[in-house]
Amino acid sequence: MSRKPRRRHGAIALVLSLALGSAGLLSTPSAGVSGAQPTLRLVVGQTKVTLKRPAGRRAYLDIGVYLATEGGPFEIWAARPDYDHPVSIWQVIRDGSLSATSPLPSSMFAPGWRGLARFFHVTVTDASGSVVLDRYHPFCPGSGDVARVDDAGPDVPTFPQFCSGNPFTLGAVWGIDEGWASNLFGYGTNDSIKGPDGHYTATVSIAPTYVSRFAIDPASATATIAITVRSTHHILCHPFCPGEVRGPRRDGHAASAHAPIGDSVPTDPSPDPSIQPDLVALPAWGIMVEHDRRSGRDFLDFGATVWDAGPSPLVVEGFRRPAEPLMDAWQYFYANGEPVARAPAGTLMYDPRPGHQHWHFEQFARYALLSANQSEVVRSEKEAFCLAPTDAIDLTVPGAEWQPYSIGLQTACGSRSSIWTRETLPAGWGDTYVQDLPGQSFDITDLPNGTYLIQIVANPQGALIERSTANNTQLRKVILRGTPGHRTVRVPPWHGIDTEGGGGSGPFPIPAG
Repeated sequence: MSRKPRRRHGAIALVLSLALGSAGLLSTPSAGVSGAQPTLRLVVGQTKVTLKRPAGRRAYLDIGVYLATEGGPFEIWAARPDYDHPVSIWQVIRDGSLSATSPLPSSMFAPGWRGLARFFHVTVTDASGSVVLDRYHPFCPGSGDVARVDDAGPDVPTFPQFCSGNPFTLGAVWGIDEGWASNLFGYGTNDSIKGPDGHYTATVSIAPTYVSRFAIDPASATATIAITVRSTHHILCHPFCPGEVRGPRRDGHAASAHAPIGDSVPTDPSPDPSIQPDLVALPAWGIMVEHDRRSGRDFLDFGATVWDAGPSPLVVEGFRRPAEPLMDAWQYFYANGEPVARAPAGTLMYDPRPGHQHWHFEQFARYALLSANQSEVVRSEKEAFCLAPTDAIDLTVPGAEWQPYSIGLQTACGSRSSIWTRETLPAGWGDTYVQDLPGQSFDITDLPNGTYLIQIVANPQGALIERSTANNTQLRKVILRGTPGHRTVRVPPWHGIDTEGGGGSGPFPIPAG
């Protein structure tokens, strides 16, 4: 069977960023501050649209219905204090630099961190009045498709432009800036209709619960669009054609816009904790057994996430040794968006293998399979990383990067000829790798059935300076069963979170979103 390396992007369709010191870092809101409820309304670009589709295919509802906010941002926070408590959700209402909170019912939280549950209702009728579509959808405020409605607010969005979650996500922030609007169909809402060419009518309405809760004028909570469906023989794709690239891609070949800082930043092996990151290991997930027919070996695959709990980003820069495939790594520390200190952090190595061909930082994490008594049984050969934010873990922590959209997953991992590179993990974000290659996954062919522990260790050599190392190691129990060639794994829930769907032998679980 073909075994190709995979990198898990927790927000695959997102445009992310590593921009340091960006706006969007706000303090935790507190109760007791008065503020005006923003005015929400639906906005449509046109009331008549023509939807083209290949003959015999469905017509996707690209009809341009937006939710706009005026008189202030529309801001929602969702978080849980730990993995043993449910998620709470609340609205933040701002009055200048101060803010107030308004708790929302837990039923408004869409599972999978997908935003607001059952926020809007879509019905489509054909020319005879028969209903061909009737569905409620969640809504992701600040979805990937936003537009200005006036110039009252910021000239660029400040809120995250996605809604999704890793199984271990702790906090999310969703919102629409004042003077901006977010497409109801802009993120994960791919409604379509199947029927003959002709005329249809779509009605989009905000659910009554939200109309009441957010004091929306009922006249502004419904939009009606006349639709003409027309078949075509031209090639049409939704949401985009195979091979078409939209937004940044992480291919390791992009040059950074920043010049190396050189010796202008002082070396400080003990920087103030307020400018240090805090790396946290999460439990393994996406755990499954694969049998490689070519080698006859059984492998235990798993995903591993290490995240930065802040308050500062993890920034590693490499400067190449002349004529060598090695770079000396330096960790940089930032205050108010400017580098104020640095410290040695090991090395980066160029990996020429197909699928890699970029520079890897070698001191980020280590993975091992332990016996029930925690003695090491198998060590993963995965020991080099190209850092980037793939999963938003907690965007409510101090210093969290809310609006990363300028560089995205294309962290500057460099190319063969690079003399410098910068790799970054912003506060609030995790970097997830899937170990499913022989050597990186665990060879369990000769291991007896029984209980084992997958160990994830962040910063294993202590090469990186961080606020705490007490949260750098995490264990996940797995139970191996079966016979050679037919091994299975059972993965008990962790703090009640069942990442494997009760089994662990199925496909890699992709979080909803």
